[in-house]
This record gives sequence, C-alpha cells and structure tokens, in this order.
Amino acid sequence: MNKVEEIIANNKKIVEESKKKIPTEILKNNAFDYRSTISSKYDFQDMLNKNRCNLICEYKVASPSRGPISNLSLGDIIGIYEKTPVDAISILTENLYFNSNLKNLKDAKKYTSKALLRKDFIIDEYMIYEAAVNDASCVLLIEGICPDIEGYLNICHELGMDAIVECHSIRDILNIEEYDPPIIGVNNRNLKNFSINLETTKKLKEYVPNYMISESGVNNTDDAKQLKDYGADGILIGSSVLESNDKEIISSYIHNLHRALEN
Repeated sequence: MNKVEEIIANNKKIVEESKKKIPTEILKNNAFDYRSTISSKYDFQDMLNKNRCNLICEYKVASPSRGPISNLSLGDIIGIYEKTPVDAISILTENLYFNSNLKNLKDAKKYTSKALLRKDFIIDEYMIYEAAVNDASCVLLIEGICPDIEGYLNICHELGMDAIVECHSIRDILNIEEYDPPIIGVNNRNLKNFSINLETTKKLKEYVPNYMISESGVNNTDDAKQLKDYGADGILIGSSVLESNDKEIISSYIHNLHRALEN
C-alpha cells in the first residue's frame, strides 16, 4: 500500500472502533443537537464572500512528504493564527502520518474564534458528525477517496456546516459538478507521488463554477500571489508557515502573506 492507502485503511479501523463506543445514530443526534446551538452557520462560505483572496493557515506538525515540521504546541500555533490576519484555520486530525488527532480540533477552539476546518481523509459520515461535535465549521471531502460526495454534502448542509470538495484534475471536477458544491479545493499536490505543481490551480480554475481554494505548494509570498493571480478565492497554507519554531518569524511571514494577497 502507498501512504494514502495506509491512511485510509487506518481511518476505517479508527472509525469502526469509535462506533463501538458511540454508535453512529447517537453521534448523529449529538451532532445535530450541538449544531442547533451554534449561531454562526456556513462561516467558511461567508468568509469567501469578502471579495478578496483569503488566507487559511494550518495546524500541521508533520506530513507524509516532510516528516516532522514543528515543535510548537497547539496553543502556540493557534494563538499566532488568532492574533494575525488569518481568515480561517485548518486542523489536521489524521494520526498515522500527520501526528494529530480529533482532540486537537476540539482544543483549538479554546484559542480562537475563527472558523475551523477539519482536514482529514473522510471515508465515513461518522467523521462528519465527529467534526460537528468538535467545533469544526467545515470539513474536507476528497473526490476519489470520499465514498459519497453528494450524500456527505447534504449532511453538511443539514448541519449548517460547509464542505470543501478537493479535486486534483479536470476529471475530478466533472465527476462532482452535478452536485454543485459551493467550495472546491484544488490540490496542487499529487497524492500518488507528493509532487507539487502550482499550475494545477491555473489549469482547473476555468472549470470551477463557484469558490475555489488553492491547497498545497506555497513556499513563499511569490507563490501565494501567483495563486491569487490564477483566481483563487482562498489559499490554504500548511508547512511553510510552520518551518520556523520562532513565533515572531511565523507572525511576520503571515503578515507578509496577507500583504501579498492584498496587492
């Protein structure tokens, strides 16, 4: 198995174990009950209505392609994002290669009022309900990995949550266009070999009918501006933000990214 296949197999195992502790129907009811108390709905999509390129930064302390990335604590990282011009925050919850978990999603809300994305390889509706009760505003659904894009989009809508449908090719977008997802994420990373090509965003832009978030591959402010110029409504940045363990350097980099997206 390749690394993505290993992650999917591991997620399936974790979900089945979780279902034994809290059955799907109970978690589903808990999710709808909890979301009914939330005043802000669809805040990821609301963020994209600002008519500018938005900055989404990620809690990502490790990855399959780079190994360990940051030694900073969750509180340190989210605290930086709260105090800087970050529009929303992505929380990796995968444990096998990204060294994270669902608890980090819940705990992140202690340090920020900004919208949270659960970023994971979602392979069961159970994971959407988990995201809902752990304060996520949005989930990532990967075309070709998520088994029921249409059904999961409907679940998110019923919960008052947003979903980013991640695509890697024109074929991916054509596969899901009938569902008319409000937000499509274009991943510049090839999940088979982890190579990066920012031109993927440019190539796919004309096929995206609504909002487009460009994911992966930003190593500097020039990359961010390039993706903005390609028409991205938002840019999701992970590794390059956290390359330093110096909080001042991270903060300065975020401010520079923000300026690049404004110009």
